[in-house]
Amino acid sequence: MDTRHFLPDVQAQFRSLNRSGERIGVRDGFTRDFRDKRYTVFHQAGGKNNHFQGIERVGRHLLVTGSFPYGKRRADLLVFRLDTRPSDPGPWGSNLRLTRVPRPADALVNYYKIDGDYWHPGGLDLVDDIAVIPLERFDNTSVITFLDVSDPDRPVRLKHDIVRKNAKAGACAMTALADGRLLLAVWSDSDKVDNPRLHLDVYRSAGPDVSSGFTMVAQFFPAPAHRFARKYQSLDFVWQRSTAGESLYLIGFENTSEAQPNPLDPGKNTAYLFEVDLSALPNAARARSPATLPTGFLRYRDEREFETSGNWCNMDAGACAYVDSNQQLIVYSVFHFLAKIGGGGGDDPVFKCLEFRATDFSTVALIEDGWVDLYEQSGLVGRRLAILGPWTASIQDTSHVFADDLPFTVTRSVRYQLPVGTSFVLYPLTDFSGGPALVLQGSGEVKELDVLGTSFTGVFGSCRLLPTSVAIALPNAVIH
Repeated sequence: MDTRHFLPDVQAQFRSLNRSGERIGVRDGFTRDFRDKRYTVFHQAGGKNNHFQGIERVGRHLLVTGSFPYGKRRADLLVFRLDTRPSDPGPWGSNLRLTRVPRPADALVNYYKIDGDYWHPGGLDLVDDIAVIPLERFDNTSVITFLDVSDPDRPVRLKHDIVRKNAKAGACAMTALADGRLLLAVWSDSDKVDNPRLHLDVYRSAGPDVSSGFTMVAQFFPAPAHRFARKYQSLDFVWQRSTAGESLYLIGFENTSEAQPNPLDPGKNTAYLFEVDLSALPNAARARSPATLPTGFLRYRDEREFETSGNWCNMDAGACAYVDSNQQLIVYSVFHFLAKIGGGGGDDPVFKCLEFRATDFSTVALIEDGWVDLYEQSGLVGRRLAILGPWTASIQDTSHVFADDLPFTVTRSVRYQLPVGTSFVLYPLTDFSGGPALVLQGSGEVKELDVLGTSFTGVFGSCRLLPTSVAIALPNAVIH
């Protein structure tokens, strides 16, 4: 069975990803192992070589890799389960919208030791219930290992490692092909011997499962001028299905500053989109040596820059592209270390992550797919409060709702997409009262509004979804 998730237009959704993300924090579940301040800047050498390395989402879980080279070395997989969030479909939104302190229902549920020798895991990837993770150690060898995460709370390492004797492995991307076999790409940008500094090694499985074994069929060596010549922390394959057929894309994530995190040089968190020319891969199952892929194997299509919101994410710590079952592209990025929230978020360090979602859809017909972005400044800038579907739309008192650690009570511009027959209503006072109310009518398409151009004050105390027939009948309503 083909379990691949397809987007109708990868480039359009990539271009529409929010530049600012929704904050996700986890405080609970850190056991006695973390009393030595591991995964913080207060650990040995300021946290050097002991930080988060990659991230992926599966259902309502986040899987995060981390390195621990001190004492009893270990490559870690940290499993976070966010029970306040839906499993699928769609983006989660912030779990800090109604509280500055993460709830106990969102917690670290497993601190899983992947390996004790290869202590440095990089950017991982997921195909169905299998996680593929690159592992490195101090020498110039690496291992690609596979974990069964069908029960994400209890990962199981499989016995199908790929051993790489003279090559590093900083990030992996894996996907199923149309014929059922698996395509695995392994990125290295730090080899010490033999290989060029930057190379992408391409493997193909003999069958539909990782147990069938992999063969390296090709290598891609980007020239310095090639747009793929970057130091990637994470890679992800993304499929497109349109009237023209199926096509494969590869997204690479990095921070443009060489050394991260660096307060003096924060760099730019950037994702790069490339279209993959699958026809360039050799057809033979086995060959004496891997083929060298042409320059056109990866064709640059676009790039997107993301905000860090302070120390809430860094794409040199880890990022991933997630495609949900409703054909929406979502990006997650984690910060290097556990850190305090600030702004009344308590004294305990927390796991920090941002969620960026695509907002480009030709039309929406279901309220579950509807969304409203409220901005505190004109021109769709400033702090943003995201309303996702019906689950977060009803707010009785906005003084109790937070965006970036502060109450959100003023809206100066709006961008939204709601189905026909549904409207989002902003009221000047709490308890869905006061007037004039601002009615955002759903048309199925994306609409924008500068609130200063209306008679609505911009200050609001409550909001909710209503049938359009009810909303437009409100006394003195401002209808858009």
